[in-house]
Amino acid sequence: MSNRTLNDWIDRFGNDPIPAIGRAIKELRRVNNDERRSVHEIVEVVERDPGLSVFVLRLANNKKRSSLSSEVTSVQQAVMLLGTGQLQKIPEQLPDLEKSLPDAARMRLLKTFSRTYHAAYQALAWARERRDMTPDEVFAAAQLHFLGEMALAIHAPELLDQIDQMCIEQHLPSEEAQYVLLGFTLDELTLCLAEQWHLPELLKESLQAENARFPRAYGIMLAVQLGRHAAINWYSKKTREIEEKVAEWLGRPLDEVIARSHQLAAHIANTSYTLYQVAPAAALLPLIAPSQPETRTDAPEQAEVPEATADICLMPQLPVIRDLLQQLSDTQIFDKNPQEIIETVIESLHHGLGLNRVVFARQDPEKRKLIGEKVIGSNNDPVFSRFEIDLSSKHLFSLLMEKTQAILINDQTRQKFWSLVPADLQKKIKVNSFIAMSLYIHDQPLGLIYADRHSNNCQIDENTYRHFKTVCKQLGQVLVQIQENNPQKVL
Repeated sequence: MSNRTLNDWIDRFGNDPIPAIGRAIKELRRVNNDERRSVHEIVEVVERDPGLSVFVLRLANNKKRSSLSSEVTSVQQAVMLLGTGQLQKIPEQLPDLEKSLPDAARMRLLKTFSRTYHAAYQALAWARERRDMTPDEVFAAAQLHFLGEMALAIHAPELLDQIDQMCIEQHLPSEEAQYVLLGFTLDELTLCLAEQWHLPELLKESLQAENARFPRAYGIMLAVQLGRHAAINWYSKKTREIEEKVAEWLGRPLDEVIARSHQLAAHIANTSYTLYQVAPAAALLPLIAPSQPETRTDAPEQAEVPEATADICLMPQLPVIRDLLQQLSDTQIFDKNPQEIIETVIESLHHGLGLNRVVFARQDPEKRKLIGEKVIGSNNDPVFSRFEIDLSSKHLFSLLMEKTQAILINDQTRQKFWSLVPADLQKKIKVNSFIAMSLYIHDQPLGLIYADRHSNNCQIDENTYRHFKTVCKQLGQVLVQIQENNPQKVL
């Protein structure tokens, strides 16, 4: 694991720009000097290079911030705001990645750029199909989504290589490999940089798993995952699952969604390869896309990354739990915002008990559903991030919500309780071991905390269950006290 903390990395990156490709810098200089050029031509040049996109959005938003105006959310807005004078200075302000980076960092960054460009165009196509009023905002947010990976590619490409190796050799999902090696995820790094660099709110929204319930953020999450998985294998189970969710979200036949995604990847491949000089995702497609990817026998050989079958489990860090319980017993906690307290608890359960995925799901006012309000550990799984449980029928979770109580499902209890778990949730979580506890404020249900280890190889033991219940009970007591102290405060 890296000895640097998330804050250490942020300090190391500072305000350094993401380098741009020399050819893109040269092209921007050319269009800037052409009196006949249109805004569209400049935007097209900038959007082809993620380094340029990041730079103009940072520049424009810092300019807007100084005048207390609304944020700049697309490259076109940024170009129009900056004007000719500032645009002409940009080619001299940005480092050329071919000249400024060593070979390993340069190649890693170019690979990231290629995935970024592909993901952004898929997101843009879906936004247009959904008749999004401002699809360019979606394109920009999808590009910026890879910012943490870009930064690490520049400063520590070997860590990204180690993450890839761990995913393959130890069967870890990418997000968990990131956490094991770095102590944080690339999405968390991107979110910190987005805050520091005043980047658009849609980007920040799409980096927080619980926001998968919002259509624009969900589309960006799906596009990012398709971009990442298609660069490995267009015909993997994971890629197919993403395509199925896109089809469901767009209300389109699956075959049509697959065909269009492949056609778009092929369409942008020439531009992508010419600019980035790395194989685009379309290079892994056959000349004629199969209608049933999983049964095709002549599809090209591609790497397959095992999913949700980790050979190692996250190590609990019990001092984190002890610190949390100390915080929850301190009277100063009653002055804090309840949502902030819940978020602290969710994060501490994730780190302290080695629980890969932790969710606080709030019960809706009609008591018909539990809806994920804070989700940790599922940024690479937009499907799980749309955590929702229907309470209209009788099952394990509707019974849990009748009073404050907890459940552990593992090898010892599965035979007794598994049949009570709703079938759609079994399909969504893809594991057979989890813990959950309902939260009540006096006699009113608030919601439920759910957690698992994202792998059937990492069962949850009784000791973890006891710590989990202790934390949840303490959280419930704190929330009760907050409401008693201030009945008007929204929990």
